[in-house]
Amino acid sequence: MAGKGKTVVRTLEDLTLDSGYGGAADSVRSSSVSLCCSDTHQSVSHGGNNCWHLTESMHSRQNSLDTVNTVLAEDTEILECSGQCAKLPELEDVPWSLGEVEGALAKDEDLVLGSPPPEVLARLSALINRALVRVAREAQRLSLRYAKCTKHEIQSAIKVVLSWTISVNCITAAVSALSLYNMSTGDKFSRGKSERCGLVFSVGKFFRWMVDSRVALRIHEHAAIYLTACVESLFREVFGRVLRSALLERDNGIPKLTVEALEQAINNDSEVWGLLQPYQHLICGKNSSGKTEAERC
Repeated sequence: MAGKGKTVVRTLEDLTLDSGYGGAADSVRSSSVSLCCSDTHQSVSHGGNNCWHLTESMHSRQNSLDTVNTVLAEDTEILECSGQCAKLPELEDVPWSLGEVEGALAKDEDLVLGSPPPEVLARLSALINRALVRVAREAQRLSLRYAKCTKHEIQSAIKVVLSWTISVNCITAAVSALSLYNMSTGDKFSRGKSERCGLVFSVGKFFRWMVDSRVALRIHEHAAIYLTACVESLFREVFGRVLRSALLERDNGIPKLTVEALEQAINNDSEVWGLLQPYQHLICGKNSSGKTEAERC
């Protein structure tokens, strides 16, 4: 009977979605890349009757952990007193490097017009940080019910946070990456996950980042593949829009790829402007004088 009980337990363990990081959830430690807006975290060991609480300092009501925190009427007075709107947390570490960003952009033949300046890559990376936080926080909220994050939570978060056009492109890239991964079973020990998915960004780094950021207690490897492919596609999407805008203002046939051109192209693009703003809420349109709602707080 004892052997049969162990077999059942082993079967249940095999059905879990922990891909090598099951023990990480037991010690929900404070992380410098946390998705929370405050350094105050509470960690409750999972198991027994205890629930896993991410944080209570995300400016959300009833601990709902909403990603898109809209400024409510009763919060206006608080924001006016503080002199600023609630902002997204700044990530100290990101699961990619500038070299990987350059390699991801070079995969698209339409974007190969010489190597972008390092300052442009750095600024683009800083802006995409905000989109990553938005998608991860929405996936975190969707993962609360079953305490697990799969490709379905990432896909739903992409649809919620990104615009329709961009979300379709990102999901298409994610499905393609996962299909390549599933078809490359014969050489799974000779090649890494990123190579098997046809990605430049490291799937392992994104997996580790999701664990450290406490997106969920259990994270499936397919969720990491989806998020990696989404972010890589988002880099190409945003840079492609910037490049098309720079081509319209070319000087002697050479597009002006500068930080100012990057900012101007994003400011004139309604689909990416709100997404890349530092404010938690996405309702930040401009008035006739060019001021945003956040600047009017």
